[in-house]
Amino acid sequence: MRTTRITGNLLLAAALLAACSDHNALTAPSARPLAGTATLVDRPYTWSFACHGGFVLGAQWSWTENGAAIASGSAGCTGDQNLSGTGVRPANANGFTAQVGYDSKSWTFDPAGPFKASLSGSVAGGGCHRVLVCFDKESGKLTVDS
Repeated sequence: MRTTRITGNLLLAAALLAACSDHNALTAPSARPLAGTATLVDRPYTWSFACHGGFVLGAQWSWTENGAAIASGSAGCTGDQNLSGTGVRPANANGFTAQVGYDSKSWTFDPAGPFKASLSGSVAGGGCHRVLVCFDKESGKLTVDS
């Protein structure tokens, strides 16, 4: 008889507990997602362009998303110069293209990570003009760090 009373009390306690509990409550803590869900943000970048020679040299660059330009910059120099500046790399950029003189190159990268690239290039001097103005070769190097 005592066993029946204990069993009955346990069943009653279980029924009351089940009736009073929130059926929508989580039974385990929710886990964080495994995949990275961090929001991408624009990143600052620095650039430098060093050139030397006796002519004119230009550098152009673009941040790209899947091959399409989304932001760009440029610099030009004559003779011996060292130029530098800063800019903003768009959060969705996953590629970079650059041209220095006649030389160009493209890179791809993870938008969530850092990026660094450099490209050297040159233009050949045109010799002497009819009025005896002579142009030498100009060489330069563009470096970008973000």
